Amino acid sequence: MRNQIKEIPAEIFDFEKILSLMKNLQEENSPREKVFVILGATSAGKSSLAIKLAEIFQTEIISADSMAVYKNFDIGTAKPTADELKKIPHHLINILDAEEKFSVMEFVRRAKKIIAEINSRGKIPIIAGGTGLYIQALLEGYKFSDDKTKSRESFFAETGELVYNARVVGLTMNRADLYKKIDERTKKMFSAGLVEEVQKLLSAGVKKNSQAMAGIGYKEVVEFLQGNLTLEETVSKVSQATRNFAKRQLTWYRRMNYIKFFKLC
Repeated sequence: MRNQIKEIPAEIFDFEKILSLMKNLQEENSPREKVFVILGATSAGKSSLAIKLAEIFQTEIISADSMAVYKNFDIGTAKPTADELKKIPHHLINILDAEEKFSVMEFVRRAKKIIAEINSRGKIPIIAGGTGLYIQALLEGYKFSDDKTKSRESFFAETGELVYNARVVGLTMNRADLYKKIDERTKKMFSAGLVEEVQKLLSAGVKKNSQAMAGIGYKEVVEFLQGNLTLEETVSKVSQATRNFAKRQLTWYRRMNYIKFFKLC
């Protein structure tokens, strides 16, 4: 079945085990900078787990989400709430205007500086997000080149080691539960005012073809506002696009064999 998400081998979710991973990392003596990473499919609960750990260890979160960087794109990106952002320092959220470009190279450049600064204060940053390419490029030390014909090289490919002393936790769940959560979150976004958010952005001059407006949820709502879809069709299309994205995420994570997966029941 081509469209099915294959089950990823995983332990049953145990917060105490995740807590121990962070504590052990904190206690290690290492010449490399330390990071704790939480990734997984969309709707898996990455942000809430990151916030919980950040509170306990009094540290900061670096977002690894290619859409969360954009200001005023809030509902469709499922950003942390204003209270959560106030309570826990977050990085790489709300840093760009809609017309600005963002890339994996720019993410790595910015994240490296933030990681170094947080480590210099004796804290371990928590990287949380679902953009697998961003996380992989950062941890494995991708070597970027303008030559598109060259195969991608990395520190990891050359040495078998990650750039950082890292613990990488992945959150997963069975397919039916994941799809149910995606459907619920999609409906919640529309109830929270996703259509109104997109209308406001367009009225403020954000172009329909901007990089930010190409995100899931935003481009479908633009179609709705143009009269090409009914609201019911729009909600369904966003939900299906999010499911497809989740499949791609899980496929991507399979190549990162250093992830320790925990299955949410």
